[in-house]
Amino acid sequence: MPWPHTSPADAARTSTSARLKQMSWALGVLCGVAVAVALAAVVPLLAGPGLDERARTQLFIVLFPSALAFGALISLVLVQRRARKLAADTLRRTARELQRGAWRQAVERMRETPPAEPSAFGDLANQVEGVMGEQERRWQARVELSQEWYWESDERHRLSSLSAEAPMVKPADRALGDVLGRRHDELGFVHPPIGGWAAFNQMLDRQESFRELEFEVDGLGGRARGWMSLSGRPRYHRDGRFSGYEGVGHDITVHKESFRRLQASEQRYAVLAGLSADWYWITDAEHRFMQPNEEQRRRLGQLAEVAEGRTRWELYPQALTEAQWRAHRADMDAGRPFHALEFQIVRNDGTALWVSVSGAPRFDENGRFLGYHGVGRDITLRKKAEQMLVQHNRQLQSAVAARTRELEFANRDLEAFARHLAHELRTPIGHVQGLAELLRRRLAEHGGSEVNELLDLQVRATQEMLTTLEALLALARSSSEAIERAPVDLSRLAEEVINTLPPVERVAPVRWQIEPGLTAWASESQMRIVLANLLGNAAKFTRRTPDAVVALCSVLGPNGQLVFQVRDNGAGFDAARASRLFQPFHRLHDDHEFQGTGIGLTIVQRIVQRHGGAIRAIGDLGQGACFEFSLGSREAANSTIAGTLPDVSQPQPLDSTVAPSREIAA
Repeated sequence: MPWPHTSPADAARTSTSARLKQMSWALGVLCGVAVAVALAAVVPLLAGPGLDERARTQLFIVLFPSALAFGALISLVLVQRRARKLAADTLRRTARELQRGAWRQAVERMRETPPAEPSAFGDLANQVEGVMGEQERRWQARVELSQEWYWESDERHRLSSLSAEAPMVKPADRALGDVLGRRHDELGFVHPPIGGWAAFNQMLDRQESFRELEFEVDGLGGRARGWMSLSGRPRYHRDGRFSGYEGVGHDITVHKESFRRLQASEQRYAVLAGLSADWYWITDAEHRFMQPNEEQRRRLGQLAEVAEGRTRWELYPQALTEAQWRAHRADMDAGRPFHALEFQIVRNDGTALWVSVSGAPRFDENGRFLGYHGVGRDITLRKKAEQMLVQHNRQLQSAVAARTRELEFANRDLEAFARHLAHELRTPIGHVQGLAELLRRRLAEHGGSEVNELLDLQVRATQEMLTTLEALLALARSSSEAIERAPVDLSRLAEEVINTLPPVERVAPVRWQIEPGLTAWASESQMRIVLANLLGNAAKFTRRTPDAVVALCSVLGPNGQLVFQVRDNGAGFDAARASRLFQPFHRLHDDHEFQGTGIGLTIVQRIVQRHGGAIRAIGDLGQGACFEFSLGSREAANSTIAGTLPDVSQPQPLDSTVAPSREIAA
């Protein structure tokens, strides 16, 4: 509806118009009456035989008012003609004002009309002002609320009008004077559209309309570079002459960038789909495959064509068991996603193809179930690799079992040979030792000192041979004896071993420091051998130490692994030669200093390694020695593969008076 508009002059104009109308009607009636009276008097006079003085006086009296009425009537006609002329002039001037767009001046012109028909012109002014004001308000709202701007050009395609809020003017820190009066191709910050400026100018010369023609613009909307879309149409004068173009522009930078990102994403997806082993599939609400895409056709061939309109279990009924298909269909009917459903299909050319499909339900904006979509993957190569791996594992297991049996037979033969050889050698060595003892007793009174020394040397040699033979047998048993693990109290076992150690000539007795509560998951018989060797060596190499101390304790590694330590303050060893300690028959001390076979630590190492642990030696000459070993975790009790020994803090100096009493969890 037009805006209502009233002014204080409207009421006065209305009353004036009403009085003028009343006066016009009164004058008209008066003129009519005068003319009627005059005619009524004149007609009899004219019809009489003659006119006397009295008649002439009467005729004069009658004709005078008639003349006045006629004059008034003539004046009224002239006034009405003048009023119509002024009204016509006002309408013409109003039309000219409206034609050039100055509708406010036209409204004011109509409000200044002469008192001919003021109410009509006032009503017309109100209607024009209401309609034009409403149109202007709507146009202003559209300009302020939309992202479009208005532009015009003259007949030479130069910009003649442009909205000041256009993003390539004010937001770009430019003035209208920098843009108006120039063609689009003359603006250095506007780049040509697709096809170039020549094609654009030819289209303008042909006076063709265009829509959404895209231009790249520097500094558009304050950005370094943006995109605008122009639409335009030709405009003409009243006489049909071409007067230029008019149109609107729109900033499409955000849409253009979104489109480019979407295009780049689609390109990446296309590359990914082309290079990967996956393809996309989609079904309807009845789980029937919809039209296949190019990737499905490339992957599956004719199978993709025949799949349209059919379900998966209808296409490949033999690929899975009936129970498996029933479970899969129940998942899809319940709208549950599924992952890695694997089955085998056969192409039309007879080649087998293993596929793995995963899917999820899809819904519309109202939550209505539309079907499933997901991806499929060709896993034929993986399945073939798995089959080959299974076959190779079977072959490897067979080869390992055969090799294990051979090694068991060889170990059994070697052990039997070692026992037989030891038995065969023990007897003659015992005979030689016995004969040497018999000769020494018989020649004790008659033989000289030289003979006795030779016989003593022979007895010691045979004794060493027997000791070495026993050590070799122990080494052989350490590698072949079965390991039966159980909780072992190492503290108690160490006390028993200490009580059975052979006596040796010492400077001072040994102070034993055995940590109570040491427990290990190991073979008790083999732990007895380990402790006998380690504690026996510690006692042997401290026999010349005035205040000999030997300790058995434990420490925790960084990962919580328990590490056992056997420490002493005896002779120690050369740290540079520590790697030879665990080699058979390698000794770091001469026999005249400390006797031994050089096999004990080798046996200890093999037992520890067969328990899944490791052992190492730390020491220095004259500073004592420390042997650290671990036995592997309880979870790996069945493993006989040697582990690694964690780094632990260096052992504290031995306390010769206070024994450690730290509680260790079993």
